[in-house]
Amino acid sequence: MNWFQKVFNISRGTDYENTAKTITGGINIKGTNVWLMICSALLASIGLDTNSTAVIIGAMLISPLMAPILGVGYSVGVQDREIFIHSIRNLAYATFFSLLTAVLYFLITPLGQPTSEILARTQPTLLDIGIAFFGGVAGIVSGSRKESTTALPGVAIATALMPPVCVAGFGLATGRWEIFGGAFYLFFINSAFIAFSTYLIVKLLRFPITAYVEKGKQKKVRRAALLVLFLVSVPSLWFLYTVYQKNKTQQVIQHEIIDDFRLRGNEILKWETEDRDSVILIKTFFSGSPVSETDKQFYANKLKEMGLRKYGISFFQMNITKSEMDKLSSDMTENIMKSIELQNSRLRDSLHQMYRNIDEGLLFGEVKAFYPNIYALGVSNVEMKTNAKTDSVWVAYLQWDSLSDKVNKQEAVGNIQRYLIKRLRTDTVWLQQTEPVKK
Repeated sequence: MNWFQKVFNISRGTDYENTAKTITGGINIKGTNVWLMICSALLASIGLDTNSTAVIIGAMLISPLMAPILGVGYSVGVQDREIFIHSIRNLAYATFFSLLTAVLYFLITPLGQPTSEILARTQPTLLDIGIAFFGGVAGIVSGSRKESTTALPGVAIATALMPPVCVAGFGLATGRWEIFGGAFYLFFINSAFIAFSTYLIVKLLRFPITAYVEKGKQKKVRRAALLVLFLVSVPSLWFLYTVYQKNKTQQVIQHEIIDDFRLRGNEILKWETEDRDSVILIKTFFSGSPVSETDKQFYANKLKEMGLRKYGISFFQMNITKSEMDKLSSDMTENIMKSIELQNSRLRDSLHQMYRNIDEGLLFGEVKAFYPNIYALGVSNVEMKTNAKTDSVWVAYLQWDSLSDKVNKQEAVGNIQRYLIKRLRTDTVWLQQTEPVKK
């Protein structure tokens, strides 16, 4: 035996009899396992609903879902048809009742919003397949030892079987089919590749075969299994590609937008993207000077120049420093940011309402009280486009009457312009004069 075989040999220390007894004994979802399954599903649902990682980890540790999945891989490896059917049946029972428990919870919870923990389990990638496969390898290797190991809790956490089922339950309860599909797909690939890795290790360790099957039939079964695993893996490749593209885009945004904004003297507290109905919004939380409309338009145009036409940007000013923010808990930070977003949304709504409700007659009367020789006054908010940018500005149209010769129009226009800037709550008003009307 060479050095490589000595180092990587796992046949020595394998407890064939006890491993078979442990796996087959844990397959049944009844009695204690039923209670553990329900409690695990409830804990996972609560953890997902409250965005609590610690509670979700606790649910993973007590979940009995791993046993029937190991049973599937083990039964195929030792060619035991009875154990295979028994494992599939109990896995179906466990999945159904876990899903039902999650659906019932999310139907009655007062929260029921898609938290980051929920959304994190809706787009499984090829990396998740790797986690399931190597987690399954670690699980069966550690479980087949004569001496006890501490690997199984880690395997339960890494492979994360119960949380995706509960996220799928959230999708069903809320009618979010994209969440249901993504989460259930994650559970399915976890189960398939844990079973596959178990099968490989069982064959590698040469567990005793319980029934003879012709080699030709074995080959057909292996080919069918490999085909199924390949087809199962294809969507994860697409998800991985989309994640790669998203990360690449975020790096470009970081370099071209966020870093540029920081160099203008602002402290970036946090930034993130959020998918809206027709736009992907870049939410930027910062401390520093307020962002002018010109700067907002500059970054909007820059996104278009970068080819990110589906992206928009929104700035949220916060009276807090980065060091102070780092001391806050994640929940407190999230609540503060949601509050800032809500305040900004209400301010925009009120400003839009104000613009819509500008009473030009009242505005004309107010200005005419100071300058009776004004014949007409009109205001409008227009977009001014140039090759470099697009600005939204207020434009005023002023017309004097024929008796206004004695009025110092240069001084009057300056005063009216300053008044309109305050009255319209803006930083610029372009005022255009027309020829006096003859009476």
